[in-house]
Amino acid sequence: MTLGNILFLGTGNMGGAILRGLLAKGAVPASQLAVVEPSDVLAAEFVNAGVHRLPSTLEGFAWADVVLLCVKPQIFKSVAPEWRNALQKSGRRPNFISIMAGVTTDTIKLALANQLTIDVLRTMPNLPMAIGQGTVAFAYDQASPELVEKGKLIFAPVAKTANVLETQLDAVTALSGSGPAWVFQFVEGLAQAGVLVGLSRDVSMSLALSTIEGSIAMLRESGKSPADLTTAVCSPGGTTIYGVQALEEGKFRATILKAVEAACLRSKELGK
Repeated sequence: MTLGNILFLGTGNMGGAILRGLLAKGAVPASQLAVVEPSDVLAAEFVNAGVHRLPSTLEGFAWADVVLLCVKPQIFKSVAPEWRNALQKSGRRPNFISIMAGVTTDTIKLALANQLTIDVLRTMPNLPMAIGQGTVAFAYDQASPELVEKGKLIFAPVAKTANVLETQLDAVTALSGSGPAWVFQFVEGLAQAGVLVGLSRDVSMSLALSTIEGSIAMLRESGKSPADLTTAVCSPGGTTIYGVQALEEGKFRATILKAVEAACLRSKELGK
């Protein structure tokens, strides 16, 4: 399957990570990649790598076969009229792939085309794409199978993919989209705790990171559940079970549930 020309509208953290992945893996020639990016600073990196910088969305839509919508959802409503006008003037109908949290497929179609004649794949990637270790979910039920396959090829250099219903995408946003922030907060908490009980900051952070890395690897390779492995660490009357008790008293798991639920509700609000 050929991807054709790929246009990025926005090259911030997420859009930039996808574009860097394509360039690093040589998945798409730089001559088939372009950006419409108002920031000279953000655009310079990609222009230096051979990516086209187009002056307007009109020229971008006239050139592109696939357009990635990589702006923040909060500004979509303000830029959508310009994009719609440019799409109409271009006389073309490229495929669209959106990474905007909360903005539904129907909202994008109606805002850009005022009719359901464009093919749109709504996705939710996460920040680890920046190092090629991301996760991205596709709302496969709202896009053509061909566009879903194109999406897999585009994201393959930087992320593992999962197919979900669009009705589940707000939940994905809260779990894997926002999830890295929960992990970063946990790591910071572990490192601070190590300092509290007498370790240096550097040693504490190193131990926290290696402990998490090893624990994740064990979860993946052992085939055992998190509950089973927790039990394996907890000796009767030992140190770990006392710590687990403290976590339970502090409503650790309940707080995680609330964090994911809050993020999910915010994703739904962004789509209104």
